[in-house]
Amino acid sequence: MARIRRLEIRNFRSIQVLDWYLSAGINCLVGPGDGGGSTIIDAIDLCVGARSSAPFGDTDFFQLDVTQPIVIPVTLGGLSDELKNLESHAEFLRGYDSATVRVEDEPRAHIETVLTLRLKVTSDLEPSWTPFSERAEQQALERILAWKSEPRSRRRASGATQTQTCPGPGARS
Repeated sequence: MARIRRLEIRNFRSIQVLDWYLSAGINCLVGPGDGGGSTIIDAIDLCVGARSSAPFGDTDFFQLDVTQPIVIPVTLGGLSDELKNLESHAEFLRGYDSATVRVEDEPRAHIETVLTLRLKVTSDLEPSWTPFSERAEQQALERILAWKSEPRSRRRASGATQTQTCPGPGARS
């Protein structure tokens, strides 16, 4: 079963910046009303929940500032062997070191292989879900996750386009 190892939130509702490495086991959100707990739960659901659409409005942006995109990366561990071995995800696989409680951009021996899914919403209010790694970003590799489990892949620099089939954000193994 997949587990959240890291949650980042930028410019979403009442949260300007959140970077949370979740603890092993159960994590609880406790606080006063309007403290941001529901926003955190909504962010997780919007990024990795099984849905075919996600309506966004100006009020979803921190302080209504649509010039700053909403960015919600969720790093998932406990991946199935099938997902870890998909060639189409190779450049997006990362590593999670539980000893240092850090995500590393390259997977390596003796640390957990993880995958970061990133939801981004810009001023056009259209959400996009992409797997993310710094090395893929440096290579200008982008894969948009479509909801029928058929990501559209493209290299921005070359303009080449290809389609590959792999689990979408809400897929279960």
